[in-house]
Amino acid sequence: MRTKRTLLNLVYTLGSSLIILLLGLVTRRLLVYNFGPAITASATVVEKLFNFFSIAEFGVGSVISYRLYEQLAAGDNEKVSLYMALYKWAYRAVAGAITVLAAVFALALPFIMPHTPLPTVYMVYGLHFLSAVSGYFLITRRLLYTCTQQGYLCTRIDLVCTVASYLLRIAVALLRPDYVLYYGVTILCNVAANLIIARRYRRDFPAVHDVPVTLADFKNLGIFHDLRHYLVHRLSETVYGSSDAIVTSMLAGERLTQNYGNYATISDSATNLGNKIMDSFAAAIGNIVYDPAAGADGHARQVFWGMDLFSYLFASFVATAYLCLFQPFMELWMGAAYLLPLGFVVVFCLNEYVGWNHRMLGNYRAVLGRFEADERYMVASAVLNLVLSFALFVPFGITGILAATVIAHTVIWVGRARMVCRYYMRGAAGRYLRVQLVHLATLAADMAAAYAVCALLPGGWAGVALRFLAAAVLPNAMNAAFYLWTSDAAYLRMRAGELLTKLHIREEP
Repeated sequence: MRTKRTLLNLVYTLGSSLIILLLGLVTRRLLVYNFGPAITASATVVEKLFNFFSIAEFGVGSVISYRLYEQLAAGDNEKVSLYMALYKWAYRAVAGAITVLAAVFALALPFIMPHTPLPTVYMVYGLHFLSAVSGYFLITRRLLYTCTQQGYLCTRIDLVCTVASYLLRIAVALLRPDYVLYYGVTILCNVAANLIIARRYRRDFPAVHDVPVTLADFKNLGIFHDLRHYLVHRLSETVYGSSDAIVTSMLAGERLTQNYGNYATISDSATNLGNKIMDSFAAAIGNIVYDPAAGADGHARQVFWGMDLFSYLFASFVATAYLCLFQPFMELWMGAAYLLPLGFVVVFCLNEYVGWNHRMLGNYRAVLGRFEADERYMVASAVLNLVLSFALFVPFGITGILAATVIAHTVIWVGRARMVCRYYMRGAAGRYLRVQLVHLATLAADMAAAYAVCALLPGGWAGVALRFLAAAVLPNAMNAAFYLWTSDAAYLRMRAGELLTKLHIREEP
């Protein structure tokens, strides 16, 4: 059942995310050309600001989800109902906290976006506020779908509503470029998706019901303890994910912020696609960790190393593809005037590699709890990111801001690796370090070979297609030559064979 649901999540995710990615590229181009740099830059920065405000969430979703895995494995519907009720009321409190944060930061907008007209800034800010706050009242039911590996049910509903949102935005951008109307349809479609999921939730989980909760329940179950420590993680991840656009807006102005936003649109869409693929495995990892019959030995260790290799294969492909495709695609999509330096792209590829290469490790870290174990690494990451962003901007411009993010991201990776090797994969730290050094060397070979080949290819859309082929074939072929003989690759082949067999059986009459 775990394998079947993981596969269903993956199939639905890939199809829907590809459609959304293509529609996102169309709407971004229309936004840039039909609304101008003031609105475009404001939307980029405000989106990152509200990502920053999400620290008010304290990581309550992560804290409760890892507890839900344990209760679901035990079949305790009463505890599941209790945790879902705690989650609902916690998110209502979060909505209130974000309202307060938004009001405070509204006073700082002239300093954050000094180069953009204030009426435009506040109009964009208000719309994003409505979207953010409404979401916290409506999205809580999705958690149980994720933890039971039924996220594909939400994905189907989201796909219909998101496609409708993009089509309406395209129509507004072409026929009547009004940002209030443009973003308003996005809010309405998001609300519609959440209401449909809420209606279905009552039918899909009849044993889960509303129960009264008090502050004492949060305290007695240790939720406050976990939230206090997880806040450090949340703050660090938010600084890592949101500071680049904000610092760029403060130091470099709306034009460079707009250009950065174009690159971020592509990477955010691709990251959303990659996240959905990796999230298809997250619930399965949680179930393995909390399965009473499993431990971090034998099969469980084999799963860990196989997932780690999968993360590397995915990360090396993503980093190589960005190196080969980012600049030529951006030039055709937006125009040469919107290009950022090649050095920015190289550093961006390194950051993507760091993120995706330890993604499965991050899934293990998330389900293990014990958030105090690596919180000092998270604090160091946030401080380094902010300090180095300002320090490196002077000599290196926007490339320096992103380099600070890479350094901070690496610190997070080290902390997560140490925590997992201490509490789950005991005695594996030395092997993990050796494996990552080998991965780094093969990544360098992959990227150098692919970039050298792509430098010989022509321009235009035909050249982009050929570069995509080179980025898809070369790193994967080289990685196969490097790793095909390993036991970790053998495990991945075995699992892939099992999936194909199950698909074949399903197709037989």
